[in-house]
Amino acid sequence: MDGNGRWAESLGQSRQYGHQVGSSRVYEIFKVCTELGCKTATFFAMSSENMNRNETEISFISQLLKSSINEHFSDLVNNKIKFKVIGDLSSLPNKILEIIQHAENETKKFSRYNLNIAYNYGGHWDIINAANLAVLNHKQINYETLCKYLSTSVNYPDLIVRTGGYKRLSNFMLWQAAYSEFQFLDILWPDISKNDIECIFDNYENTQRKFGLVK
Repeated sequence: MDGNGRWAESLGQSRQYGHQVGSSRVYEIFKVCTELGCKTATFFAMSSENMNRNETEISFISQLLKSSINEHFSDLVNNKIKFKVIGDLSSLPNKILEIIQHAENETKKFSRYNLNIAYNYGGHWDIINAANLAVLNHKQINYETLCKYLSTSVNYPDLIVRTGGYKRLSNFMLWQAAYSEFQFLDILWPDISKNDIECIFDNYENTQRKFGLVK
């Protein structure tokens, strides 16, 4: 979800305003995705590298995470949406961790839809963390084991979309993206629309996925 800060600055507003508007679009866009047949969506809120930004911005985004969960919690339950935050959450205040854990516990039994938020997430961290978990559980490290212990388990993305004009993964799901399709948009995240999502899905559906085979 790239472009919040640039979008706000283009309007003469603060970066915090951009993050606030960007955060407000997440659940709205998730609902559009489910209407189009998507069962699982992960929104990249903060990367491991983003955590090097100033403390004011980091704190503001963590508070947005908290308020967004509180705002949409009843919708998650009513619509049977399994909610999860993936990433290294050790730096978050206990109050926010409690809210995340409560939302995850109350929705963990659902399987109809999955909404993931990646916060302080990095592909490098995910792979190293999976390897450490395998060692702690006395498992031999191989492809199947690493897949099991990744933060996404075996739920890999068929499609990865990045807004904001940059054409790179920026350390997002490096292992899981091995056979994902990619779409890079010049649109800044707060400007993304239902029509944009429909076009993205149309493009994906017209892509023949071979996974290395000849078809």
